[in-house]
Amino acid sequence: MMASASPGYSSDLRPARSEELTLASLDAAARLRLDEDQALVRVDFDLAPGARAEAVELILVARPKSDASGGRISVSINRGRSVVLAPRAESFEARFALYSEAVRPGTNTLNLVFEAGGEDGWILDAEASRLRVSAAPAAGYDSLSDIEAALASDYATPRRIHVDAREAGVQETAVAALTAQGLALRLGEAPILVNEPSVAELTVRAVADPAAVTPAIVMTGPSEIQLSATDSSALIAAARLFAARSMEGQERRFGAAQALSAPRLVFTETAAAPASSDLAHLAALGAPFGAEQGSRTAVVIAGADPESRAAALAVIGRAALASGSAWIYGWFGEDVQLAPANHNLLVLGPMDTMDARLIEAAPSEVRAATDAARARTPRDSHYFGSTAFAAEETRALGDVTGIAAIFDDRRGRTVALITAPEGADFARAAKRLARSTLWDGMEGRAVLWDAAAVTAFGPSTGPAFSREAVTVFLRRNDRWVALGAFSLAVLLLIAGGAVNRTASRRV
Repeated sequence: MMASASPGYSSDLRPARSEELTLASLDAAARLRLDEDQALVRVDFDLAPGARAEAVELILVARPKSDASGGRISVSINRGRSVVLAPRAESFEARFALYSEAVRPGTNTLNLVFEAGGEDGWILDAEASRLRVSAAPAAGYDSLSDIEAALASDYATPRRIHVDAREAGVQETAVAALTAQGLALRLGEAPILVNEPSVAELTVRAVADPAAVTPAIVMTGPSEIQLSATDSSALIAAARLFAARSMEGQERRFGAAQALSAPRLVFTETAAAPASSDLAHLAALGAPFGAEQGSRTAVVIAGADPESRAAALAVIGRAALASGSAWIYGWFGEDVQLAPANHNLLVLGPMDTMDARLIEAAPSEVRAATDAARARTPRDSHYFGSTAFAAEETRALGDVTGIAAIFDDRRGRTVALITAPEGADFARAAKRLARSTLWDGMEGRAVLWDAAAVTAFGPSTGPAFSREAVTVFLRRNDRWVALGAFSLAVLLLIAGGAVNRTASRRV
């Protein structure tokens, strides 16, 4: 049960926003069938502490059990005022408003009651039926427990989160990655990480505080929590605490003493193990990187710009969801050469920032996916005069094209790559992968994804020089190809003139 609103923050609200979730995502275990044997269906949903619901709408999709289906369906929230439907014996999609005054911060229950009257019932489509709630989120919270509850809520949860780990020094990447995984495990999805604190709804900041007795999580503002330790090297302990333990029931400080009795932070909705140990295994279970909480895992973020870094952290958070827990014993860094040689390796970032030897060591299907991705990226055209400025504007955002690959290198360790070719936008591609069902579509040893679909590349026996590779070569060297063609044309013209003059003299 979630915490209810308290007077400390209930009067200070952010602008309302509308969020829509399927009934299946709200309660995957619910049996959405209405008939005489099951006349009541309950679907629970959570509204974040301090939030205020302003409008509620249900899109209900159902089909009749038989030609004799009928009766009435009564819909209410928390046993409040009901809306009654009397559908005919045919499939329907009904959209109607519910009474929002019945919705309160914490756990709410959507009730669907069937009144048979001797008629057959209905089968509800949980994937197509959706509950939309427009709510004003709280601008701040009173305790760490409230923040924990808000992050776990279905509606009005703080979505945009700013993570600042700069004071962690050489441990900055590790602190940021563990923070992202802790956020993902609480949210149940990859976090939306923003680089501007002014637009964030929640800020997590790592601070070296000489006055700190032990590493701890401290609430320093209504929407800010601080990972605190005596110096930068000890901040990793505070990050591990944030990623490993729940803050439920905690007030404004959560340290080692409280962690002894705090529940573990886990995500239990992991998928069944696939038959193969490839990208499908990574997508479903985070394997092999999540084994033993990452004790034999090295994670390298190769992208240097803030957007690429935030996107890589979102993918790392999504991988923790697949594992079910954070990789608190993993190694995190920015240089693949510093990664432990006996650790499995996960590398994220644009392809042009990666060690070229990783791509060279990859199997043929990885190179095939790379060639195909490069062929999809926009042509690096050259503009002159008045069109040059317009061209720069249109190329501000690259294509959403990414590559994921997994293979064993010569050292026997598993290497996984999450990258994007030159000309594509790694940040957009990685965020799309982390926060969509594209993640679940990964399989085989290499995949190429775009904004809508995932394409798998299996073992290949084709020639090393594929048509895609030739296309990429020509596109990336179009100036030299054009110069060569022009030079050849000039040579042919000169040679033709010489031949004509020789022929004329002979005549």
